[in-house]
Amino acid sequence: MTEKTAEVPGELVLQGIGVSPGVAVGEVVVFAAEGIPIPERPITEKDVPVEITRFEEALIKTRHQISEIQRRVSAVLGEEHASIFDAHLLVVDDRYFVEEVIRELHEKHRNIEAVVGSVAERYMEMLGKVEDDYLRERTADVRDVTRRVIENLSGETMDRMGQLERPCIAVARDFSPSDTAGMNRNIVHAFVTDIGSVTSHTAIMARALEVPAVVGLHDISTRVTSGETVLVDGTKGMVIIRPTSERLLAYAKKAEDQKMILCELETLKDKPSETKDGYCMPIAANIELPMEVEGIGRFGARGVGLFRTEFLFLDKDHLPDEEEQTTVYSDVADQCAPDPVVIRTLDLGGDKFASTLKTASELNPFLGQRAIRFCLAHPDFFKVQLRALLRAAAGRSISIMYPMISCVTEVIQANGILEECRKELKKEGAPYAEKLRVGAMIEVPSAALTVDLIAPHVDFFSIGTNDLIQYTLAVDRVNENVAYLYKPTHVSILKLIQQVVQTAHDSRIPVAVCGQMAASPEMVPLLIGLGVDELSISPPSVPMIKDVVRSLRYTECARLAEGALQARTPDDILEECCALLAKRAPEILELIG
Repeated sequence: MTEKTAEVPGELVLQGIGVSPGVAVGEVVVFAAEGIPIPERPITEKDVPVEITRFEEALIKTRHQISEIQRRVSAVLGEEHASIFDAHLLVVDDRYFVEEVIRELHEKHRNIEAVVGSVAERYMEMLGKVEDDYLRERTADVRDVTRRVIENLSGETMDRMGQLERPCIAVARDFSPSDTAGMNRNIVHAFVTDIGSVTSHTAIMARALEVPAVVGLHDISTRVTSGETVLVDGTKGMVIIRPTSERLLAYAKKAEDQKMILCELETLKDKPSETKDGYCMPIAANIELPMEVEGIGRFGARGVGLFRTEFLFLDKDHLPDEEEQTTVYSDVADQCAPDPVVIRTLDLGGDKFASTLKTASELNPFLGQRAIRFCLAHPDFFKVQLRALLRAAAGRSISIMYPMISCVTEVIQANGILEECRKELKKEGAPYAEKLRVGAMIEVPSAALTVDLIAPHVDFFSIGTNDLIQYTLAVDRVNENVAYLYKPTHVSILKLIQQVVQTAHDSRIPVAVCGQMAASPEMVPLLIGLGVDELSISPPSVPMIKDVVRSLRYTECARLAEGALQARTPDDILEECCALLAKRAPEILELIG
């Protein structure tokens, strides 16, 4: 975390990780991490049956509470988020845990609350030492369930969020699933935590609830006190403690301006995404979870340009079988029909690991056995997904694409396995897609430089600019020491994009861009000028990018790109891009600040 104190005394500006966009201002409520104190007292052997009865009643009550929370979450946010509580129910029904509590109750002759706390601590310590990521992460579930059992034993309430009566900013070291499940979004206007990441439970729930959130602030729960005023900027990942009146006025004006702009952008939902001189630039959606499909039409995207399938494999206690995968892919395609859906095959590795897959530890996983490399090394595993995709694509507008392609050999091998799956399904008499559009993601310089070799084996390309920039410039985009070198406007990146587009078009193959460049308003004129055929971005970004496209002329974008390819520095190019955006779509510059 980087931290600075603003020039105005008393105001403290902290930088964390913005995981859910939006701005909120309000009084802080700091949630203690430890919960209620655990009472401890000696008991006699005659008291043991009474304590066991209390324990069993508390377990039953806890199970009913968790089931009810799961039902409420499912009704509001869908089954995917409700499944978080499956692990909690497993803890309640864990016979090892229950038997260990009863054994210690007989041996130590202490009250049941103290015994449950003691056994849970050992349980969490044991889980924390295992190598399996999934089991290690279950310590949070044990802690949450233990707290609920002890509070049921003592008659205290577990619903910390439900007790809130006035609007506030909720601050804690972290929030448990039980905390967020009981949250009223009309009361809790933002989440702020010491720990967490973009994929943490708190982050996922905040985005689903559309509540601003900043995590990874290290010690904010001890640096702010309940009752203090805090400003949370979930877009920038910024938290301002005791903001000045000038700061609040500036944010209020900005928020009002942005609200007006966003209302105007909503009117573009059903309008075509084309420039003033008729250059069509379709905008599709990037999604990770099936529940995001709802937002595609709401924001005006045309189908799905990138459906990341990793969610099926991450934070699960089992590998999804063919039937489970087929159902998910089919449901997404049916909801998007008649618009097309592009499903990316599994891209595990790098910073994404599935605890259920036994993968060897690698010194540099971003350059190791990830994505298509992992799938080709485990063909039986890969075939499960390919069979599911072929089955789901029967009668549906589904295409697939392979991630992290570095050479034509990988595409040929993947297509060979796909053909094996097609023959198997035909022999079994199962419905499948006889024709299936196949694409390759261009994320590695070696692929960008050899698209002429890859083109005969695919139907389309999709450029993943995040990784392409990272690997071309040798810059870790999340390393703050070198982040300043991560330049989308570096001439080498533009030349690679130009080469991919020109070579693909020579083979009559379309090219999409699905990385962050496509969602950056100042980069859109450049991508149009380079000849890109489609953009694929997160659904909420669609209205803003569509407004940019509709404000431009293809001819001026082409001139911009031509000049950029001759420019000397990335900053010069960025300046020209921003100048064109300021001229054609000043409201978007106002929106992005």
